[in-house]
Amino acid sequence: MVPIMATPIEAQQLLLLLNWMSPAFPIGSFAYSHGLEWAIAEGIVHDEATTRDWISTVITEGSGWNDAVIFAAASRGEDVGDLALALCTSQERFLETTQLGAAFKIASSAFTPRSGEKEGAHRASDGKDEGPLAYPVAAATACKVMNITTEHALLAFLQGFSNALISVAVRLVPIGQTAGLNIMRDLLPVIARTAGRAAQSTLDDLGACAFLSDIAAMKHETLQPRIFRT
Repeated sequence: MVPIMATPIEAQQLLLLLNWMSPAFPIGSFAYSHGLEWAIAEGIVHDEATTRDWISTVITEGSGWNDAVIFAAASRGEDVGDLALALCTSQERFLETTQLGAAFKIASSAFTPRSGEKEGAHRASDGKDEGPLAYPVAAATACKVMNITTEHALLAFLQGFSNALISVAVRLVPIGQTAGLNIMRDLLPVIARTAGRAAQSTLDDLGACAFLSDIAAMKHETLQPRIFRT
């Protein structure tokens, strides 16, 4: 088990994380299921236990883990933008990460210093089109600008990702609010361990083996009817 560092966090930074990784933050995360909608439609995810297992696997062994490693690298200032996009295993994964990345960059710019106020700050008002931006890179860059530690940022990032998928299952399976809360509780240590591992990771630690999740994202492209964009 990799422990999370008990580094103090300032109130301003904590408030930023609570806002940025909240489902209420206006980046449209509610519109994406990360392939989970297809898994539910096929009966692969059909109750509390299968929902918990699906989300846990994606976080620890799938795209969630790769995103966490990319997040950590971007937090260190490494240029991983193209790599993050190359790791997308389907068109829908690419759509999801770039749409969320673009939206997060715009929304978070309301909280970050204006161009010239602080080196490395990014704002939508700069008017620069830098091409597609992966969500973990956008989020990590904003956190770095605001001096939020990687450990705390990763906890919030993975928690937000997990809660978004739980919300999908609550509505679509449906598993109900109580089961959703149970899953949220049970995944807390999973998120903590994964964030701890990712905070100490390098790009050599990239690698995912949650193949069914990747297939679900591909199959979702032709799923009819569907509610979510991915």
